[in-house]
Amino acid sequence: MSSNLTELPTDGLKAEIPMDESKVDEIEHVVNEIDPAIEKRVLWKIDRVIMPLAILVYFCQYLDKRGLAFAAIFGLKKDLHLQGQDYSWASSIFYFGTLVSQIISVKVLHMFSIKLYVGVTVVLWGGVMMAQAAPQKAADLLAVRFLLGLMEGSAYPAFVLMISFWYRKAEHPSRFALLAAADIFAQGLGGLFLYGLSSIKSSIQGWRIAMLITGSISICIGLLFTYFIPSKMENAWFLTKEEKQIAHDRVAREHASSHERHFQWNQFWETFKDPKFYLVFFWAFLLCACTVLNFGTLILNGLGYSSFITTVLQLPACAMQATCLILAVLSCKKFPNHRGVIQAICALVPLVGSILLQTLPYENKWPLAGSLWLTTCNYHILSVNLSIISSNIKGHTRKTLFSTAYYIGYATGCIVGPQLFRDKEAPLYKSAMRAISSMYGIYILFMLAFMVLCKMENARRDKLAAEGNEEAVPRPAANYDNKTDMQDLSFRYVL
Repeated sequence: MSSNLTELPTDGLKAEIPMDESKVDEIEHVVNEIDPAIEKRVLWKIDRVIMPLAILVYFCQYLDKRGLAFAAIFGLKKDLHLQGQDYSWASSIFYFGTLVSQIISVKVLHMFSIKLYVGVTVVLWGGVMMAQAAPQKAADLLAVRFLLGLMEGSAYPAFVLMISFWYRKAEHPSRFALLAAADIFAQGLGGLFLYGLSSIKSSIQGWRIAMLITGSISICIGLLFTYFIPSKMENAWFLTKEEKQIAHDRVAREHASSHERHFQWNQFWETFKDPKFYLVFFWAFLLCACTVLNFGTLILNGLGYSSFITTVLQLPACAMQATCLILAVLSCKKFPNHRGVIQAICALVPLVGSILLQTLPYENKWPLAGSLWLTTCNYHILSVNLSIISSNIKGHTRKTLFSTAYYIGYATGCIVGPQLFRDKEAPLYKSAMRAISSMYGIYILFMLAFMVLCKMENARRDKLAAEGNEEAVPRPAANYDNKTDMQDLSFRYVL
């Protein structure tokens, strides 16, 4: 072997590699040290393209979903003659469609690129959203809501894969937080936007006009996403050849999974034997069964506030949600290996709000409004949950299954949640609030159980490494691979 050292001529990559002509092909698999300044520049370029388009898709999705809550106080219930639990079922049936889409996505995400899958479904859901202006009775609304959920559900698992593909683990919480912020923005300023549209005086009811316009916006966003998002890193039009290599290396060295076109049955069976898989399902189920967003406007309206004041009162709730989201992200950055504990603490905020809604008398309207605002604060919990899945699960099929399980739990919880709100208990729905308090308590226990399992596995691998098992020694990966987190002993879970 020659003692000469040859430096790779790649901008931003610093690696000196002993040359051995018999092993020339191995050079491209060596982990390169990346210049932090160059990496920062590449990250900025990725953020400048990937995140704005992802945020726009999430904004449209949440605006479409929240459209029902605002339409309810602007005449939808009266115009469609909704009675009893009709409105609750209009909320729930959306997530039956989402549930079906999660099952489909397990296969489709192996067949098509995220760019194509998300882009096409966003255009389709925009069309269905416009069709939501047409119903004349409850049955019509239920049918359209099911189709809307079927189309919109595709985005959830796809974005978990996309964030893990483009970003390092430490960057996941802040990126998922930005997606959650799109929901908060849609709830607040989007609510005022929908109020303005719903107030238009014409021969068509205002809420129908709102559905038509928001649907057309979604179609435009879907076309933009399909055009600008690269199907894979090699096709990133906004990066130079050297920057593509840096973008690849910065993520690959953290044991990132490659995009695999073929469904891996060994990963399927491995995942279904893993208790963490079921805990992830119940995280999402419990959190989404606890949501009050589709009933928040009805609670405030039932306290005697006008439609306009009810819309304006969404803004303090958004401010609280944004504050919790920022604190959660900063906490994850400050304590990067304590995400589970941070999650348990985050869940205390809506838990306190739901308890206050049970105990405060109807006459205390402002304290009740404040309690409702606290109860809506669970976006920060959902966003950190996604970062935990994205950072801790390896293997394309396995990660797809975990993401899908999470969103099946999400959809199932959103189906069950509205049924907790009995029309005869309006406007405070105290039975629903008691159930919500209990579910937040169970969620905290399940989150801590997940963290204990990860900590035990990390300790087992550390012990193997100390005993001389080279495969268990923590090290940066050389390239993308399709090993799972259970197969790759050098991988360590982020707690």
